[in-house]
Amino acid sequence: MCLLLFSVWFLTIINCDWLLVGGQGLLIKSGAQITVGNGSYSTVDASPNFNVTLNLTDSSCPSLLNADSLSQTELVTRLTSNCRYDRLEPPITVNATGDIVPLSVNARFYIYALKDLDSNDLQFMLQGLLQMRYNDSRLAFANYAPNREQPIVGDGRLRNMLWVPHVFLANEQSSNVLGTNEKDQLTTIYPDGTVLLSTRIQATLYCWMNFQKFPFDDQKCTTTLESWMYNTSMLQLHWEPTNPVSFHSQLQLTEYDLYGWVTNESITISDTYTMSHGALIGNYSALSFSVLLSREVGYYVIDYFVPSMMIVAISWVSFWLQADQTPARSMLGCSTLLSFITLSLSQENSLSKVSYVTMSEVWFLVCTVFIFGSLMEFAFVNTIWRRNNNLELKKRTTKYIVRSTFVPKLKRNPRSFNRSTSTMSSCNKVCGSNPKNTVITIETPIIIGDGLSRENSAISLEETDTSISSGSTATLTETPNEKPAQTFATMTPKEVSLWIDRKMRFVFPLAFLIFNALFWTLVYCL
Repeated sequence: MCLLLFSVWFLTIINCDWLLVGGQGLLIKSGAQITVGNGSYSTVDASPNFNVTLNLTDSSCPSLLNADSLSQTELVTRLTSNCRYDRLEPPITVNATGDIVPLSVNARFYIYALKDLDSNDLQFMLQGLLQMRYNDSRLAFANYAPNREQPIVGDGRLRNMLWVPHVFLANEQSSNVLGTNEKDQLTTIYPDGTVLLSTRIQATLYCWMNFQKFPFDDQKCTTTLESWMYNTSMLQLHWEPTNPVSFHSQLQLTEYDLYGWVTNESITISDTYTMSHGALIGNYSALSFSVLLSREVGYYVIDYFVPSMMIVAISWVSFWLQADQTPARSMLGCSTLLSFITLSLSQENSLSKVSYVTMSEVWFLVCTVFIFGSLMEFAFVNTIWRRNNNLELKKRTTKYIVRSTFVPKLKRNPRSFNRSTSTMSSCNKVCGSNPKNTVITIETPIIIGDGLSRENSAISLEETDTSISSGSTATLTETPNEKPAQTFATMTPKEVSLWIDRKMRFVFPLAFLIFNALFWTLVYCL
């Protein structure tokens, strides 16, 4: 049985006949003296108790004696000497069962600015401070310099002397470390071995936007950090428990409103198909945070929606012009259509070309239909205006006017033709068989209500030998005991054109109001 006493400078072993020197594979027997490497081991044969002293003062490994009196540069140089520190090896630890405990790296992101959210290139620019914190027990100097309470602080040169986790931005288009004369990198080593890496970066990142509700869309732009070299069995990334992501108090966006953010920890799988981490296959730890952005619609309402409404309303002015005013109505319709197309193209140029239909395109198509419809309405009423035949209507209602307008040569009811026959027969009864009597049937229009209707009245003029010298006498004859004939209303082509224009003055605005109600309900309620 051996009793081992440890101190800072020597190791004492009591009541032991054999000593196994770990790492060297050598046995030292009592009474023997042997030197291994740069350390010397000695035993005393006079008694069963012996002392083994390890000399820590080595010429190739700088001594940490009196570390409190060393300068910051000297202390870091000796801590990171090749005999004590390998910057290619991560500071991993082994548990009681012999398994490797993954190194935990905590991250925090402080964002200075978000800008250039480009809808064409689907990217945005981010400026911020990235901090990563982990523990490296090889750099703990509290035991060597117990009186040194202040951490060791250095720039990029201190960072180059240490092992640091290799983390990259998975969705970056380009990135760089900010700085004027030197890169803005800060490395802090605390007495317990905690290392804090701070870096000011600027990165252009891809943001996969969805423009289905443009310009009333909400976007979620994500920044993803992943471990490049070490998989989850050796290194794991975590967000800091408090304030993992924070924003500058003066952060402002021109086109968007920042209303929230979310963080996430995940695992990225790299294999021979994805090859997201070079040739290394495995599961890699990843961190991500997404900023939630809502587009400000004030610019689009003032510069696009309100002018488009006015252009559509201007196209309705043609309904108050007569159908024969061809130059004025055609010029008004064409100019409003071209103006609206120009307005829409100037707005659509700022949007990426996508395969699906956006809300702005729905608005553009419907407004174009309204403007084009007013132009087609003018062509239709102008065609009716130039007709020569009147329209005979059964009633002055929308149903019969529309039917007669599209089918001008409408067949009459056979009952209507009995009017002339009954008139002629009644005239024969009155006039008798006098061959010299002449019957003239005159159709006189009689105004009924707000339009024109026609009633047939027969006026019989009897011309006799005696009445030729004294004049002619007109006698109104009626057929007794017969039902009055069915009457028809007549509208001239001009009256039909004016009637259509009057109806369109209400149909077009009402339809546009209904479309607006559906459109804005879909935008804000669904």
